[in-house]
Amino acid sequence: MIVFDRARLHYPVDNSFVDVLHVHLAEELAERLSFVQRQFEIGLVCGPSSVGQKEVWQNLPTRWTYASPAPTGCEDLVCDIGLPFCRTFPVIVSQNALHLTDDPVRALGELRGGLVPDGLFLGAAAAQGTLAELADCLIRAEAELTGGAAMRVAPFAPLRLWGDALAKAGFALPVADEIRVVMRYRDLGGLFRDLKGMGARGVLAQRSPAPRRLFERAEAIYRERYADPDGKLRATFVFACLSGWAPDPSQQKPARRGSASVRLADALKDFGG
Repeated sequence: MIVFDRARLHYPVDNSFVDVLHVHLAEELAERLSFVQRQFEIGLVCGPSSVGQKEVWQNLPTRWTYASPAPTGCEDLVCDIGLPFCRTFPVIVSQNALHLTDDPVRALGELRGGLVPDGLFLGAAAAQGTLAELADCLIRAEAELTGGAAMRVAPFAPLRLWGDALAKAGFALPVADEIRVVMRYRDLGGLFRDLKGMGARGVLAQRSPAPRRLFERAEAIYRERYADPDGKLRATFVFACLSGWAPDPSQQKPARRGSASVRLADALKDFGG
């Protein structure tokens, strides 16, 4: 099933939301990279590219190449899922782009193909729970107005599936964990402007015309259910933070099943189990 039309991706660089949320993700990934006990001379950063994000990555001792699926003026090259590199980079970072593909395993596999053996991949992708408030209000509003509801918020995979996708894509030592960011808006229009700025609006392959008064009614429901005491509307973004290594014979391997020399029951006795 085709859910996304990536030809509609567009990342304007003059949108404040891009710098607020995307810079936050860049800082999170850059901090995780700083904990790795290895120096990376060169690296690739994929996804929405902005001046603010580049400033984050330039603080690290790595010479970065920036690739974006849509031109922004801040990237070194424009390319989508298929990278024009093979076994080139010791580290590749993907920021907020993997969730907008119909085949995340293939996309992750393409990224793995750009890594040298024992190279590191870091990524952040929107996960289940993202824009849950908006999805709920649009469904309720459209059901009231028409008796049914079309998909108007993209589906996001749960964290477990992102972890599975890393393993299926061939990464060694895959790890997936979750972070949450809550943004606040004066009105629904502000949220929609920011979603457009992050390339997350209008990318569904199948779109239905919005019923008359849909967004007016959705905002009223939003204020009833998800407004803070000061009247601002909460919007939750959940990100799966991913890491994995390109396979290499030098890497540690899990012990062969049945190769343990001590029974678990005996080991637990030592701890009073």
